[in-house]
Amino acid sequence: MKSSSSLFPVSLLRADLVAERFIEDTYLLKPNNSADNSVQIAVTRLGFQGSEDKAARGIPVVLLHGSFSNRSFWFSGGGKGFAKSLLEAGFDPWMVEARGHGDSPVNDHYRDNNVETYSRFDLPAVQDFILEQTQQNAFWIGHSLGGVTIATALAGGHLQAANVQGIVLFGAQVSRYPVLLNMPGVRLMAKLALLAKKRIYGKGMGPEHEPVGIAREFIRWSGLLGGWRSQKGGSYWLGLQELNIPALGFGAKQDKAYPAKHCKKLIHAFSRQSQFYLLAKESGFTQDYNHLNMVVSKPAEQEVWPKAIQWMNLTFNP
Repeated sequence: MKSSSSLFPVSLLRADLVAERFIEDTYLLKPNNSADNSVQIAVTRLGFQGSEDKAARGIPVVLLHGSFSNRSFWFSGGGKGFAKSLLEAGFDPWMVEARGHGDSPVNDHYRDNNVETYSRFDLPAVQDFILEQTQQNAFWIGHSLGGVTIATALAGGHLQAANVQGIVLFGAQVSRYPVLLNMPGVRLMAKLALLAKKRIYGKGMGPEHEPVGIAREFIRWSGLLGGWRSQKGGSYWLGLQELNIPALGFGAKQDKAYPAKHCKKLIHAFSRQSQFYLLAKESGFTQDYNHLNMVVSKPAEQEVWPKAIQWMNLTFNP
């Protein structure tokens, strides 16, 4: 089946009834905007069963999962998740799956996929498509690597900041890397170890694999003379100085890989009016959260999700 779009080829992959209450419309976008013409990006719109007037839905919210994950991070097969709460709060959730994750097919040059590729080519296509379909600017929400990708797309000028209502980042940072990777010998060994690999995976990491290009990019950013930069050497930190986008960030007290203070540094680079929450008992929360349960847990549903929803409502209707 074909979906109406004047931008590029788009097909409706499926329209599924979930938990006898929700409809997931999954679209495959084929933007043909990079050297790899095999790329297709799955974008799933969540709605209520029986809601026929799709154009009359609320403000769109684009959700991007983190590493080793897919859209089920936001909405499970049992009809639960943050996307459901967004829908019930009157928003219009759209869940993006990175190349080779979930319903997004593995592309020809999958091994070379990385954050810069996603941010330069895929997210702008998603932004254009959702704007075309809804005629409204969207909020963007990302967890972990998804948040880093959104930040990179904005800092690199690939997402149109004028068409972004605001961003919400969970556990996303770009300034803290393992100390050992600062050592040239260790960095060289890490690069050599990746030469024969195409994918990265491991027990307990999550339901999806990651392309080795993500790891290579991580090593490049971790160097003493590297940092959060494009492959051409441009500083993304400098790119953020050109923006003034409403931003909300969450950092978890028990997050060892993405420490909260580094998440705070990134979110405050977007705007002087950025807001940040440390998810910890000392900040009034019921527990010290970690990298995953800051979004996916019953306590998060009760005390974290409402803060994000309230912030988006206040940002849209100040």
